[in-house]
Amino acid sequence: MTTLRENIRRLADEQRNAWEVEGKPLADIANERDFTAEEAEKYERLEGAYNSYDQRINAMLAQQSIEDRLVALANDQRSDKEDAADVATQLRSVLRGQTGAADIIPTVEEVRALSVGTAAAGGNTVGKSYLAQLIEPLRLFSGIVAAGAFQLVTEKGDEVIVPRLSSAGAAAAQAEGAQLTGTDPSFNQVAFKAFKYGDYRGVSRELVDDSLLDIEALTSRLIGENIAVLLGQKLAVGVGTTEPTGIAAAATTGVTGATGVAGVPSFDNLIDLQESVLAPYQPNASWVLSNSAMSAIRKLKDSQNRYLWEPNGQTGAPGTLLGAPVFRDPFIAATGLGAKSVFYGDFSRYWVRLVGSVRVERSDHALFGTDQVAFRGVLRADGNLVDTGAVKAFVGGAS
Repeated sequence: MTTLRENIRRLADEQRNAWEVEGKPLADIANERDFTAEEAEKYERLEGAYNSYDQRINAMLAQQSIEDRLVALANDQRSDKEDAADVATQLRSVLRGQTGAADIIPTVEEVRALSVGTAAAGGNTVGKSYLAQLIEPLRLFSGIVAAGAFQLVTEKGDEVIVPRLSSAGAAAAQAEGAQLTGTDPSFNQVAFKAFKYGDYRGVSRELVDDSLLDIEALTSRLIGENIAVLLGQKLAVGVGTTEPTGIAAAATTGVTGATGVAGVPSFDNLIDLQESVLAPYQPNASWVLSNSAMSAIRKLKDSQNRYLWEPNGQTGAPGTLLGAPVFRDPFIAATGLGAKSVFYGDFSRYWVRLVGSVRVERSDHALFGTDQVAFRGVLRADGNLVDTGAVKAFVGGAS
């Protein structure tokens, strides 16, 4: 049977060959003259196929990562002397009706491991707890998480207050012998709450009673992806107060686009947006943008009708734009008048707060008529940008 890794390599080879055989000749043509109608149609078809390869490869990479975690979970020794297999025993007892509910609570060591840093630095790969498996799909469904959002994992759901420097203060020129003067720094606070997100599913009794069923994989896949879709949306466009403060609400404007172009950024706009972010944030900076903004940017051409941006074709790696990695987020606004469709900056300054206790519950009665077992999972989370200077937004022109 073909393995996931073999399929990933096969798709990557097919993608690379498609670009070599069809993409590069078209790029050479664009370097010399305008496309004919037939060539333009061929390029559009190739672009769609290339994006399809990207989506399939990314989905399979995420699935491979989940499966690797599940294998590691079985062999991981919990620090409090309980074997990791006890997690599976708890979940199996819930789904079979032996107990009504289970709280999967990570140990102190697991919380620390999940909190060590950004995705790029390995923060998403060190933990092997059930929570780590549940939030793994966020990397696929949220460009903000994929770009390196910091994950703050707490054992309980109490409000977490993080101090934030709002003004660094300033020095002043001093006269000899005079009282020293200057401007004091000022601080405010960012409060992280624990908003509840969950999923409710029915599973056939035959599937639950199968002694060979991998309960961890079943629950993490079914409830994890749905929670990831909803939480990913809130991390992008949430308005705060009763939900996370998404990046669209938290990030200030770096560049406003021209009028009369339906909110589409120019290449000059992208350069200006990149340079609106201060130098200390640049080494870890990324782009996060909507699918429509990605499409519009890929079609930008120079005065010789040559495309300004070409995909890099590197297997499993994000594309780069002006030297920084690019991540799509399906929940970021499409290009449009007054729309924030492109973000640039250091996304490790966007914090995703996750409560480490995952609630899993079962009911034998809710779907009694269809002989299904109903179960639900709940994850509590919040998100906000803790440093408003770290990420800037492109805003489409007003008309």
